Amino acid sequence: MDSKTRESLEGPKYALEYLAAKQAQELLTSEGNDRNGIGVDIEFIADINIDNETFVERNFTLAEQKYCNGRPNPHASFAGRWCAKEATVKAISSLHLGREKVWYKGDAAPLIEIEVLQAPSGAPFVVLHGDAKDAAAKAGVSTIRVSISHIDTFAIATAITS
Repeated sequence: MDSKTRESLEGPKYALEYLAAKQAQELLTSEGNDRNGIGVDIEFIADINIDNETFVERNFTLAEQKYCNGRPNPHASFAGRWCAKEATVKAISSLHLGREKVWYKGDAAPLIEIEVLQAPSGAPFVVLHGDAKDAAAKAGVSTIRVSISHIDTFAIATAITS
């Protein structure tokens, strides 16, 4: 993607992320929904560098790699899973806003401990391992639901924890 095209899409990317987060937060703060965390992430598909083996190996399990590489558009599938992982971190962190911080890894931390798999129904689901599993337990997470979508240049995911 050339810089002019990318620049023209930056505004819509952030607008979409803001609107998705706002809509999700409105749903979660409605009466009876005070026990959920929410996370939303949107990325340019081109920003997920699947040609970098180190990046792929640090962030995607072998099962995720096999799934994504078997899809018609592997790049979009990897980007969607990346978004789901980022959204999961946000949802875990936002479950109980008054509690102490539970996610201590930095921005460049590998996300391989958050595994996004496919249920028999075709829906994605999250399996946590290691520090991610510990952070979720500390936050009181019992359930994580994710939704992933991608089109043209964007991938987006939403995660809800309870």
